Amino acid sequence: MADFSYEKIKDLEGIARVPVLTLDERWYKLIPAKYKTDEINYWEKRVNELLKKQGQANNDIKEVKKIKNQLIQEVVEAMEDDDNSDAKKKKMEQNQRLIQEAKDKIASLEDEALDYPKELADANKHLISETLKVVYERLNTNVEDIEVLSKWIDQTRIKLKKNIVIRQDKEEANERMYTYMHDIFGPDFSNELDKLNEDFKINKEETSND
Repeated sequence: MADFSYEKIKDLEGIARVPVLTLDERWYKLIPAKYKTDEINYWEKRVNELLKKQGQANNDIKEVKKIKNQLIQEVVEAMEDDDNSDAKKKKMEQNQRLIQEAKDKIASLEDEALDYPKELADANKHLISETLKVVYERLNTNVEDIEVLSKWIDQTRIKLKKNIVIRQDKEEANERMYTYMHDIFGPDFSNELDKLNEDFKINKEETSND
């Protein structure tokens, strides 16, 4: 069987175009639950965890940016009025500090988010590898079974054709014999003989069943 290990497939050109498997409904049809190995279950869970973390990080970045923009707007508005009170200065200083904290948080989240695509792609490759192992094993097993069944069908078809010819020969032989009997013995006597033969067959079946 071909080697579909992670090391063998991770650098193949086409793998970069494969979507995240757990987001593709067709993947669940390709690998139903009853065929999932422990390795498939592990990497499926890992891929979904990374998707969740990546989505959360992106949402967090949007939220912090929103807060930062609100703080900047407050600073701009405060600079436009004539209030020179200590309370205003304190509020301005607080906003400036919060804006800087927001910038630092955004930078940290963006750095964190940069790691997720690579981790996700790597986990997806592992999932692809484990999926291919199971799918190709099933494909190859089916091919072997199909070859065996095809051979049996071909042999049976030949035997069937032979038996059809034998049956036709026997049917034609019986027709000839009945024709000769009717011609020789006449229809009435032939009917009596047929009745005796039917009784004989019935008695024979009953005897064999005892």
